Amino acid sequence: MSVVKDLTVRLYHRSSDGKVVDAVHDMELSNFGGALPNVGDWILEPGVPSHLDRLEPKNRNFWVVVQRVFNPRDNEDYIALIVEDRAPTSAEFDLLPSN
Repeated sequence: MSVVKDLTVRLYHRSSDGKVVDAVHDMELSNFGGALPNVGDWILEPGVPSHLDRLEPKNRNFWVVVQRVFNPRDNEDYIALIVEDRAPTSAEFDLLPSN
């Protein structure tokens, strides 16, 4: 019988110049419905600055997964998701929280 270890998903952001920066943001698989996001998947960024309305679409972003790295920094229980930010389009507003 194989043992499944708990995995931590660490987010890294890729900037427009291609540089990858540790976002210092750890998540668990449960944050993604128990599945590890693949390249091309979108994640609705959970954070919104406290002075902004989280229900206003212009204040929200998607993270697009552009790469996955297993065993980053020799941390065997970690998987790094490298993401790029993008704003939702009006055609995607139904994916955002609303009143």
